[in-house]
Amino acid sequence: MNASMPLQDSGLTDSRLLARLVQAGTLVLDEQDALRFASHGACELFGVDGEATLRHRWRDTGEELRVRCWPRSLIDGHAHFGKADVTTPTGVRPIRYEMHAIADGARVHRAVLVRDRARLLPTDRALLLASEAQTNRHVLTGLVHAARGPLNNFNLTLALLSAAIARAGDAGSELAARRERYLEVLRNEAVRLAACIDEIHALTLRHQPTNEAIDVAALSADCARVLRHGATMREVVLDLDVPGAPVMAFGDPRLVRLALLSFAISVLDLTSSGGRVGWSVTLADDACLVAMTTTESALPPALAASLFRLSCTAESDYSAAITGRLIIEAQGGEVTILDSVDGQPGLLLRIPARA
Repeated sequence: MNASMPLQDSGLTDSRLLARLVQAGTLVLDEQDALRFASHGACELFGVDGEATLRHRWRDTGEELRVRCWPRSLIDGHAHFGKADVTTPTGVRPIRYEMHAIADGARVHRAVLVRDRARLLPTDRALLLASEAQTNRHVLTGLVHAARGPLNNFNLTLALLSAAIARAGDAGSELAARRERYLEVLRNEAVRLAACIDEIHALTLRHQPTNEAIDVAALSADCARVLRHGATMREVVLDLDVPGAPVMAFGDPRLVRLALLSFAISVLDLTSSGGRVGWSVTLADDACLVAMTTTESALPPALAASLFRLSCTAESDYSAAITGRLIIEAQGGEVTILDSVDGQPGLLLRIPARA
């Protein structure tokens, strides 16, 4: 990466490196392997209180990292990887490092990312979530396949039982009526079980972006249904207020569902036990309005401060709400913070009613 090159002209590889430099423990070494910069995270990792202290200890630390054995040149875009057990004032730390060459004119400096290889870090959250999402798709596919076999056998046995009862010939008796009630319960539960399996199966399907009409009232009711158990366990009342008639908007149904769930979970998480979360859907002019409010006296200042951030990462505070805001804006809508001065604090989502 050319250090003199403007950031906006950097390539994708450079941008990814810069993102990692911002989030990770970072060292910068000059051509003589002297320490020129150490980030706060790197100083913490090496057990020192600041860059000056680490620079004073660098000779011994560099020896343990075997810096002089690192390659002097790298193929463009490649990195040098390694690990070492480094003695620090707080004990021996198992270090993993990744070294990149940074060209600055005729000089080549080294940018080194360092981390504790013995534990997971907050910055690993995005990788963990991505890996979990990828593996869950395969796991859920297997579970759905495994569940459909018993369900098919259950329905077949239910049909045989129903036919056998019909042949018994005691129609009209109290016993026959009781049997019919039991059969009806079994039929209804089988339908509910099949619907749950279908919902699990839908989570395994790859998302195909669309822009179509969405009944936000029905979608909200469905989202509230899957969240109500969690809300009850938190001793929070989830109060849904939607019209009986459809409230139509336009957007990507799967993404809008994700946004609604993300906002609702964020508001539920900040509501204390014994509180209430309101969820209402209305149609106003050319937009569908979704309001999510809480009985808390105010939204956390950190939520208001970070909701409209452009530099959000997966480990950021309120990343779910920020992701929801990104989705709503991508549909042509907007998100507004509701102030407690005008009523209960919360969030207002505006989703266009026309394509």
